[in-house]
Amino acid sequence: MLRGLSYDDRRLRDLPGEPLLATMVESAARCCGMGLLYEFWGAYEGRRDRTPKGVILQKGHALWASAFCPEAVPEMVDFLRWRQEGWMMLCPLLAERWQEETGETGLSLAVMALPAEVEFSLSKAEYRTHTATAVADCNRAVGEVSPAQYEAAVVNLHLAERRRVGHTVTLQVEGRAVSAAAVTDCGTRYGQISYVATLPEQEGRGLGRAVVYHCAGWLREKNLIPLVACEAHRESFYAELGFRNVSRVTIIAG
Repeated sequence: MLRGLSYDDRRLRDLPGEPLLATMVESAARCCGMGLLYEFWGAYEGRRDRTPKGVILQKGHALWASAFCPEAVPEMVDFLRWRQEGWMMLCPLLAERWQEETGETGLSLAVMALPAEVEFSLSKAEYRTHTATAVADCNRAVGEVSPAQYEAAVVNLHLAERRRVGHTVTLQVEGRAVSAAAVTDCGTRYGQISYVATLPEQEGRGLGRAVVYHCAGWLREKNLIPLVACEAHRESFYAELGFRNVSRVTIIAG
């Protein structure tokens, strides 16, 4: 059975299961009470069960769902089919069952982590932080953010910084952001790096590496493990930086 959870419920801390989804749920729980409307559900075996076997987060029309054991999958998928209005991010267990029942495969993303034993040094550059709008501008310039997504990206990046679960950085040439990255979610063990983009004419200079490592350093100062989620063609870039595959998530379009 599924029951609602309050954002300040301790069961929304130190979540097991897929690490990226755990991070996003934990980060959302930390940000509630600041005028943000999120809903949380826990999957349980029965009324007396107090330990969730899975969690679901809803923000607007989007859903994030992670099952911690196979027993939770059938009911969670039924709930998602009833609740879905927009896109969803699913853990491997739920994605497999969703595909079996609906035929939808979705977009698979590799989740990669930067192990603590991987050392790096920041290249000498003029890093500019608290540059949320410039990060969105750089991503729009390379097509990572569409014109329709731009306003939401700016708002989300600014909010993440204001809620102290995010960080933005750019490298600029003649006052224009040419490479950018951001931390968009911080949980209890991991933090997500995203919005990584470099203008085509500036590629090959190590700028993307620099902004990713800058965000990774910011996370390590908070004793968090850096995570990225990427499509197959980006895996080699992050692997060269020392990131290692730890799981996968699937995006189902609404």
